[in-house]
Amino acid sequence: MRHLLFVILLLIIANISFGVELNVMYEWKYINFTWDSEQQEMAIKSGDYDPNVIALYDVDVAPDGRIFVTSVREKGVPASLMTVSKEEGPNGPLLAPYPDWSWYQNDNDSQCNGIISVYRVDIKCNHLFVLDCGKIGADAVCPPQLLIFNLEDDSLVDRVIIPPDIANNKNGSGLLVTPLADVRHCNIDNATVFMADIEGYGLVIYKKHVGFCRIESDCMKPTDPNFTIDNESFYLEDGILGLTIIHGKLYYAALAGKKICSMKMSDLQKCSILSDDVADELTQVAGILDGQTAPIASEHCAIFFNNIPETSILCADAIKKFDSNNTEIIVQNAEDLQFVSGMKVRKEKLLGLSNRFQHVYSGTLNPNETNFRIFSIDISQIRKEKENCFASCKHHNHRSWIRPDKPKPWFEPDKSWSHWIPWYLKHWFNEKWNTSSTLIFSKNP
Repeated sequence: MRHLLFVILLLIIANISFGVELNVMYEWKYINFTWDSEQQEMAIKSGDYDPNVIALYDVDVAPDGRIFVTSVREKGVPASLMTVSKEEGPNGPLLAPYPDWSWYQNDNDSQCNGIISVYRVDIKCNHLFVLDCGKIGADAVCPPQLLIFNLEDDSLVDRVIIPPDIANNKNGSGLLVTPLADVRHCNIDNATVFMADIEGYGLVIYKKHVGFCRIESDCMKPTDPNFTIDNESFYLEDGILGLTIIHGKLYYAALAGKKICSMKMSDLQKCSILSDDVADELTQVAGILDGQTAPIASEHCAIFFNNIPETSILCADAIKKFDSNNTEIIVQNAEDLQFVSGMKVRKEKLLGLSNRFQHVYSGTLNPNETNFRIFSIDISQIRKEKENCFASCKHHNHRSWIRPDKPKPWFEPDKSWSHWIPWYLKHWFNEKWNTSSTLIFSKNP
């Protein structure tokens, strides 16, 4: 009897809601797909499909309700970007490759015209921003690329090849894993896309009519590479991964680190003068964490992040510098929140995906256990129960950094139209680009 009570007590301690409900929407023991006729049998025989090596990494939801998930390609992973179908398999919902199977051909002559491998995506203004790292396992089979799909009809509206000197650092290391699209007034052609390089420890910035630039700072590097989840430890030297925008600042966090840093959006536009030293000077430490975090997200002035070793999700008021004394635990769950890999704020929900990465990393995924979960948390409930995380929202309009006057269209860099250009981007038009600086710049090829 005492043993039973002890077990119950441990379960209560390990799964604490802190007044906020964690809603598990979907879960999988292993991943299977919607196949064409005999396609699955052929994929198994050829080694193109091995359910023991497939892991989910990110999640997002389209305005029409479709749930998108990603899986990093390696031998045995036949597709990388999928939607959750309505077909139920024995171990979870079947996944439908997006846009369809034709985008995942192994033909060397055509595969670079499709999708290779995607860690994370970002949906803005009914458009899907897909960051394709171009690698299958450790092999770079195609150049990294940014794809933009119109979710109205699933058409590809843009494909941008990312130059190697932008996708990698000076030593040739790089792995682009997280896109964050900043789209003003839903003008996709004028979107600014930020991309996190987790292996080269840098940030890539892209704007269609301007080109690419790359920024590196010390805060993007790993400092805490020792991880422990559910008593299983591993070593991972991963840098910048999580990205979000709050009150005119880009917030970011290295996976193997215990800090969230920020840079002003206006400073990030000064690509011509941002050397690494200058980038370090302009970087602010926004918060100190008790444990490593993977993705970060935001709503108004509140920032959301996870504590990987404690299997919890927390929030803080991002307008103030935060640490363990002024952060609040939203939910803690030792079973459902083992390594939260993807997290977004969508439709007044905090949407997330957990994947038990410690087992993915060690190759010990058990197909008889639940390994992948998509969950949601009601933002209004967080706001009600965790008021301190939203304390500054009433004093700071979260979009006050945008010009307060009537929105103006953004035209090509013609001096006669200079009064139309937003103040925070005038540096790109009024200063010549200095490609000889330590910051690398490349025009869109």
